[in-house]
Amino acid sequence: MKLRPRLASLFLISGIVCGFASSARAQSEQNLIHATLVDLPNNTGRVGCVIFNSPDGFPRDHAKATAMARAPIANQAGTCDFKGLPPGTYAIASFHDQFETGKMETNFLGMPQEVYGFSNDARPSALTPPPFSACAFTYSGGVVNITMHAQH
Repeated sequence: MKLRPRLASLFLISGIVCGFASSARAQSEQNLIHATLVDLPNNTGRVGCVIFNSPDGFPRDHAKATAMARAPIANQAGTCDFKGLPPGTYAIASFHDQFETGKMETNFLGMPQEVYGFSNDARPSALTPPPFSACAFTYSGGVVNITMHAQH
């Protein structure tokens, strides 16, 4: 008979743990950053986006990105969704992957041949992309919409 109270306690603890896990999963699913690149020259190809949570590697080293996403284009805009990110400081770089190569096309000098955009509509200098600090925004959780205007 002593086994039953222990068994009941085990089921109660298991239920609480599962409830916390389910609650954490539901909360992370509510965390969503919509990153939209607008003013694209056409509806050809896809939009590619990378999001970073530190300056390390921003925006070129995709291996150091927090997440990457691709999205279809409609009405000369494409929206990349980043789901389940914890609150923090982030910066986004995006580009119009018109030829669907999965990478930014550049000329022999390394200058972009496709339009691009950054969070905060940060602008690059003549030869370098904007720094993480110029693109950074604070994300507190929930659903957030970031609009980036295409730059040439």
